[in-house]
Amino acid sequence: MIKVGVAREIITPQVGGYLFGYNNHTQSTSVHDDLTVTALLLQSENTSAMLVSATVCLIHDSLVAQMRNKIQEATGVPAQNIIISATHTHSGPPTTAFSRFDTFGTIDWDYCNNIFIPQTVKAAVAAAASLQPAKMGVGTTHSLAGINRRQLLPDNSVVLGQNPWDHYDPTMTVISFVGDKNRKTIANIIHIGAHCTASGNNTEITRDWAGVMADRLETESGGMSLFVNGTLGDVAPRMANGDSIGDIKHAMEVGGLAGIDAVRAYKTIRTFYDEPLQVVCGGLKLPYNPPIAREDIPIMLEKCGEWDTFQRASLQCLAEMYKSEDMGEDHWEYEQNILRIGPVVLVPYPFEVCSEIGLRLRSYSPYAHTLTLSCTNGSHSYLPAESQICRGGYEIKSFLWFRPRQLPDDADKQLVEQNLELIRRFT
Repeated sequence: MIKVGVAREIITPQVGGYLFGYNNHTQSTSVHDDLTVTALLLQSENTSAMLVSATVCLIHDSLVAQMRNKIQEATGVPAQNIIISATHTHSGPPTTAFSRFDTFGTIDWDYCNNIFIPQTVKAAVAAAASLQPAKMGVGTTHSLAGINRRQLLPDNSVVLGQNPWDHYDPTMTVISFVGDKNRKTIANIIHIGAHCTASGNNTEITRDWAGVMADRLETESGGMSLFVNGTLGDVAPRMANGDSIGDIKHAMEVGGLAGIDAVRAYKTIRTFYDEPLQVVCGGLKLPYNPPIAREDIPIMLEKCGEWDTFQRASLQCLAEMYKSEDMGEDHWEYEQNILRIGPVVLVPYPFEVCSEIGLRLRSYSPYAHTLTLSCTNGSHSYLPAESQICRGGYEIKSFLWFRPRQLPDDADKQLVEQNLELIRRFT
């Protein structure tokens, strides 16, 4: 009932370019491990879909659109059925930018046009050429690869660190595809949520801990393994230093432990079965809050702290909108594409989704393995749970001030509800 094809290409940038994730002036000095893009093509009767996993930090909306169109031209897979996900390593080239705010530099278009886009298309074409009948199995395990990173201080303020008593999603899921006849592993999808920041603000190009994990599962299973990051918004890699960042040694340690978990999840799979592929698409819509009053903008700008770059830039942009008398739309919307194979449902979000949201979505969904994919099909900063907004912190400021018009505090609830409506369309 299903055919699977998979292929991979190297997308490592030249040494000396800027790395994206912490600031706009860190340059790479070496390659610790190659960055890759892996394309997984799924086909069932008259439906085809592709999952692309790229080991970069974030992928700008415009890049996603370009890649989808080029993959459609090259393979025939409908653009709306293509999911493009970033693993969120903070040790790769700039493939997105918050250009309106001028805080994180700009997209490296030379890299994107000469390496990232063409290599992605090349992987997609090779995946299409390798299609073969397959069966699917699913395994899960409890993993300690991640830990909540919204560390609560005695004064009730939130900083980036480790918070052992708050939310994270401990379920690691491995979806494995094997040949219909020979039962040899063709490909694996690994899903777990945690920032790929174990390497810290280093100068080595690296896939971070997730690369070590994927390599280990490939070695043990014999099948190409790709990683899609889950609800990472408030989750750090669990490191011995008690922080949310470390160095390259920390990345190797976390990756080694996560690799053991991935292999354990893979080995729990006892049954491989035929399942058809389904894709459902639809528009998701969030209303903006009423704009901040024009007269309040100068007062708020004066109160901005040294590090409130998002807030300052957002307020300045809003002032310009008032000046031009063009306040834009009263809502924000985007096109969603959700993929289902049997009990597995992949739900993309163009946000860094906080863990409570993914846990709720899975709990409410009629499908056992409903997996939230962060940093997928675009790049729109953080999506916190409404319960987190009152305490503030880095993720909250980013959510509130990523755009001049603010999304509502209950954006998480609205998106969960709208995604569930789409999920219920599956038959």
